[in-house]
This record gives sequence, structure tokens and C-alpha cells, in this order.
Amino acid sequence: MTLGTAFRRFTLLPRFIQTGNGEPRKAHYLGRDEAAPIEPKQDQGRKHDNAPKKPGKYRDLADITLGEVEEVYNYFQAQLVPSPAEAWIAKNYFCQLPLRRRGEDRPPVLFGRVKTIFPSDGYVNNIEELEMYFPRREAAPDLLHVRLDDIFLQKPAYSYCVGVKFYVSEQEMADFSHSENIFIEKGFAPLYETSYMDLLDADQQDHSALSWLYVIGSGWFASIPDSVQPEIRQQLRNLVHWNKAIFNYHPKRYSLQYRSLNEELDFNYGFTEHYLVAPQDTNQALKKVEESFAGIFMRGMEDH
Repeated sequence: MTLGTAFRRFTLLPRFIQTGNGEPRKAHYLGRDEAAPIEPKQDQGRKHDNAPKKPGKYRDLADITLGEVEEVYNYFQAQLVPSPAEAWIAKNYFCQLPLRRRGEDRPPVLFGRVKTIFPSDGYVNNIEELEMYFPRREAAPDLLHVRLDDIFLQKPAYSYCVGVKFYVSEQEMADFSHSENIFIEKGFAPLYETSYMDLLDADQQDHSALSWLYVIGSGWFASIPDSVQPEIRQQLRNLVHWNKAIFNYHPKRYSLQYRSLNEELDFNYGFTEHYLVAPQDTNQALKKVEESFAGIFMRGMEDH
């Protein structure tokens, strides 16, 4: 039995990102596919489920079971897309690393999110050492220390970015295309939608499999036919209810042209339970995406 999933393919390369010119390219503030299979399962039990962390900065690799690796992989897989380069290991990227065996005391593979890496050029063969976050249930992740001689270089490594769902107009997508490379460098992959059709089907899906992060343009909402807008409003409220992070892209140029999503959804700061954060430019949107995912990640794996 193997672990595996179908990730959505993301084709942009680091430093060769589309630039928009055709070249390779309470109140709550709500801001909240092709992987290689992990090796065959061995012991699927968890050695230390709910056990206190050992003293010391790093968790021992021999203290991790394949069952724990599988659990982390399964928890995050729906949120990830393959990184621009297949084994581009970089800060804030999720990665799957094959390990050299040390008897039976460590799993054959690790899966987690990179905290720091040296050197930082991104090529797995050049790694001397890295620190990786290894998530736990409803607790801050463990920190792992991986050295070059821990990695089995004869087997492939894989890396992934966090997918961020963008519902945007063509003009709004053009705005973000100029900063797409910055999102990628930070470990986030924009997934653009200019239509509204898949959002209408969102309540038919497993809510935990939906994206956790959304950037929704006010111009996109305004482009929806009046007859469909009530349904889309309800679906956006559903995303809020399902605890998704929603950011309303609302540049200053929209002040007299489009209503914000807070106005469309009747959210009012100080008077309603929810209120959407509304970044006014692409840099603000990226900052809020980073902050929101960091908060979700550091809380540990929670039921959705």
C-alpha cells in the first residue's frame, strides 16, 4: 500500500515567472497535483501520540514513525501543488525527502515544511543541512534537523507550494501577474479563477479539501450576473462559516466604482461577528496570506 495523491501541476519556474508581457512567467478579521508516492507503509502506529515533546531543540528523526509522516502528508495534500521545479527545496516550501536508513529506527521518508536551509540555492544535491517543521495534532510543530548524510540522494525528492485560490477579474489577474514570482518565492502558488462556476459547487465537496486561503477581487464579484449574485453571496458566507481565510482585494481605484465584499455580505466591523481584511495592493495581499497561513500552520493539525 502506498501513499499518493493527484496534485495540480504548477508550471512556473523560480526566477522565470510570467511577468504579464508574455515572457516566461468577534469581530473576526478573516483572512483565514501530482506527487510521487511515499514508500510502502511499515508500522502505521504513532509512537508518541499526544506525548509531551522531549527536551532539546530538535526532535530525533528516529523518534518519528511512518504513520506520523502519512498523517501529515494526508492532512496537507489537498492544499498543495507541485513546486515550479520538481525538487526545489526552499524556505516555506513543503518537501518530501527520502532518508538513509539507520536500522529500523527512522522512517524512509520525511514530509514537512522547510524553516531554514543552507545553502539556500534550492538544489537538493547541494543541501548541507536544513531545519524542517514537522506538524503535530493541535500543537506547534516539532523542529527537525536534517543533514546531507541523512538524505538518500539516489531517490527523488519532491517539493510543493501552498495553493491560494484567486477569484479575480482579468484586470485583477493582470495586477497579480506582476508579483507572481514573489508569491512563488514565499512558497505560495496562485490558482486563478475568473469564473464563478466552481464556487457554486463548493458545498457539494468535502469542506476540508477546499482551499484554506482565498483572495477575492471586488471587480470579480461585480462582474457576476445579478441573477447569480445572491447564490455567490451565500457561498462566500459559507466559506466564512467553514473557517476559510478570505481576503478581499479592493484597490483604492475601486472606491467609487465597486462595493467591497464587506458591503456585499453585510459585514460591519464592530457590529457583526465577521469582517474581511481588504488588502489594497498585491503586496498587502501576499503579507496577509503569509500571516494567515503561518497562524494556521503553527496551531497544528486541526479537524476541519
